[in-house]
Amino acid sequence: MKPLTKYAKNGDINIAYQVIGNGHVDFIYVSGWISNIDILWTDSRISTFLNKITKFSRLILFDKRGTGLSDRVSATCSLKERMDDISCVLNAVGSKKAILFGHSEGGTASSLYAATFPERTVALITFGVFAKRKYSAEYPWAPKPEQRESFYQTIQKEWGNGQKMGLEYLMPSLIEDKKYYDWFASYLRSGASPGAALALAKMNTVADISLVLKSIKVPTLILHRTGDKDVNIEEGKYLADKIPNAKFVELQGNDHLFWVGDTHSVIAEIEEFITGIRPIKSKESTAQNSINKRTSECSKINIEDVMLNNFQYNLKISEFAILSGRSLSAFKRDFQTQFKTTPSSWLKNKRLEYARELLLENNLNVNEICYEIGFINSSHFIKAFKNKYQLPPNKFKQELLDS
Repeated sequence: MKPLTKYAKNGDINIAYQVIGNGHVDFIYVSGWISNIDILWTDSRISTFLNKITKFSRLILFDKRGTGLSDRVSATCSLKERMDDISCVLNAVGSKKAILFGHSEGGTASSLYAATFPERTVALITFGVFAKRKYSAEYPWAPKPEQRESFYQTIQKEWGNGQKMGLEYLMPSLIEDKKYYDWFASYLRSGASPGAALALAKMNTVADISLVLKSIKVPTLILHRTGDKDVNIEEGKYLADKIPNAKFVELQGNDHLFWVGDTHSVIAEIEEFITGIRPIKSKESTAQNSINKRTSECSKINIEDVMLNNFQYNLKISEFAILSGRSLSAFKRDFQTQFKTTPSSWLKNKRLEYARELLLENNLNVNEICYEIGFINSSHFIKAFKNKYQLPPNKFKQELLDS
């Protein structure tokens, strides 16, 4: 089950975060373009990768402002505000110093943070990162204006369409896995609206960290795949050349997403860089790859397992159907046969039972519990809870404590 989601306050902005693991060093993951720290745990590829990180660190995840479970903002965010959010989350979890792991766009904010706050940075690790996203003679690998404009048009017209979002540039090794493309498109939708995604893309276009790279003085590991179709490997080499004493590792493959393709090589480089010990590829890794392959190929998956593992996520019924390897109509039919009720009724009841458990065992407020169990409206949650338990959540808890 996913870690508990909490909120850190940065001024008026609420930043969602999670902590998992008990390693001797803090490791904060600064995601790429868009994220949702609840939904990412529904994918075995991402969750397997992150769980391996927790074997040698305390892993800190968060959704950047404007994305995922964090507050939406109307204006385009600056890199300075993104840096403030990183500090805000580190403060919330009591971390004085952490390793920064930045992926894609998250690497620009991580690099700037490492240059600005070396006293809070143990080391910097990047994967598939660029210095800027605007073409120039001295940086010829970045997209040209017409390419960015085409990308903006795709966001506006095709947001959430797994077959038309250009995902083959992010994970070409899975080009035949249409279901995973659909899942990832759903993940993007859960992280941002089309307008928010467009604003973030435009922010990426104007961001430029090329002049601050030489100011980074912390240990730095630059990871980049040879055939990355989204960010050219020369961009990784550019960063490594500009950052003093940076270690550059060229990895085989063409996927831009680090949790797709040969993930062992990525984990191995990170763990060796942090601990000095390179892990051996285990039978467990091979088994997990086999599981991922079978999951991709399997047409029907146990519905009960899918529901029990994912009920607390704010997923649509159609998305539960995808996770179970069924069409929507087949999912509803099989669900009714197995549970003797509808998916919506089952989910509502299960989430409220989980809410009761959280209410009694944690010091979470009503809003935190609401979002933790998959509701998106606290008044709706309170009403549903009262209908089931005859009392609103806070009064229910108080009466149990008094008794």
